[in-house]
Amino acid sequence: MKLWKISAAAALSIVLGGCAVDSSIENMLAPPIISEEQQEIYAALEKSAGKDFSVVYPRSGAYRSAFVFRDLDGDGGDEAVVFYSRSGNDVNVRVNIIDSIDGKWRSVYDHAGAGTTVEQVFFTDLGGTGRVRMAIGYGYMTPTEKTLEIYSLSDGVLNTEYEGTYYKTLTLDLDNDGGEDIAVLNGNNENHTASLSLVTDKGKGAECTASAAMSPTVLDYPSVIGGYIGSGTPAVFADGLLGSGNLSTEIIYCINGELRNPALIDGSELAARTVRPQGLYCKDIDGDGIVEIPEREAFPGYRDRQDTQYITDWNVYENYSVVKKYSSLTDPYLGYAFMLPVRWEGLVTLKNDSTTGEKVFYKYNGSLEESRLELMRINVCSREDSEKRMLEGYTAAASTEDAVYMVRCGDTEDNLLLTTAEVSNNFYLY
Repeated sequence: MKLWKISAAAALSIVLGGCAVDSSIENMLAPPIISEEQQEIYAALEKSAGKDFSVVYPRSGAYRSAFVFRDLDGDGGDEAVVFYSRSGNDVNVRVNIIDSIDGKWRSVYDHAGAGTTVEQVFFTDLGGTGRVRMAIGYGYMTPTEKTLEIYSLSDGVLNTEYEGTYYKTLTLDLDNDGGEDIAVLNGNNENHTASLSLVTDKGKGAECTASAAMSPTVLDYPSVIGGYIGSGTPAVFADGLLGSGNLSTEIIYCINGELRNPALIDGSELAARTVRPQGLYCKDIDGDGIVEIPEREAFPGYRDRQDTQYITDWNVYENYSVVKKYSSLTDPYLGYAFMLPVRWEGLVTLKNDSTTGEKVFYKYNGSLEESRLELMRINVCSREDSEKRMLEGYTAAASTEDAVYMVRCGDTEDNLLLTTAEVSNNFYLY
């Protein structure tokens, strides 16, 4: 449910203003229609908070409204959770719980939040207990140091079950027991070294049940996702930014209630095998639930060249080893990955057409200069230009609202030439 940004009184003052305007303009400027229920909720908030306040909107996540509805106490009816701040010296966000009692909306609890902003709010059945918990991430002036609080509601009281710092959070069944957990990531800063914690409910409320150290050399974690490693084990994949400007991946999973980070094990190949440029993030590229980790290698014929074209190998982690699953031409900025057929391995290279900017595959003939047999070229264009490209012999392999990914196969009988079906099946939007 989307709620209003202005009070009922303010809405009425706009509607009853004395200006006569064109009806179409009036419709554009008219405030949203506020239902009787919405007016009651706002009136309940005013009765609790007074008149001098402003609502606060979460900055990220699925819930972006200052008014969020959820059944927190399990009574079958939704409570309204309202985020607001008072004027004056009390700068922290406040959380007001408004419930419908005997058909009337009333404020039942008011809570002082742990920061000046609401970074995110989400709900989870922590540990699979059947009780809904509300998690709120609070922010301060510094973007890297935030506080996570996890609440339960019972008898009209908002109970704080967990409080701790965080940089990023992820909801998944990390310990693989059938219930939801929260993975809490803290980065390296002046207050603490990086770590990932497992927060769940094992019968005593929300608590941290396990923790694992993260790399002390990572500057930031631009991408953190959940998925499975090759053995079907749930894991967190954290792509970390190194001082060199490259990325490296850490994989954290749970064994017998303990978190493990194999990238920090002496002799592990994980850290070295996953170093690559920015923009290439871990991804479940084929949609099977198992997350692939990108790694780069040069196309045949490139050796110590500034114009090197790269293959992206998509690897999985299984049995403590990094195993290649696919190879592709990947352009994260244009948003596609073309999976290279197995029969192309070692036999096909890639050049960049300096005139058109297209990526062109050639049959490799020992050197780039001798590789002249064109197999396929890729052109990314607008929808308006796609019809022109079709007249030039291109076909559409994939499309989005803004772009069409066109390919044109070479005019040859070589067995490396791909069919239209092969091209379409191997084209993924990144």
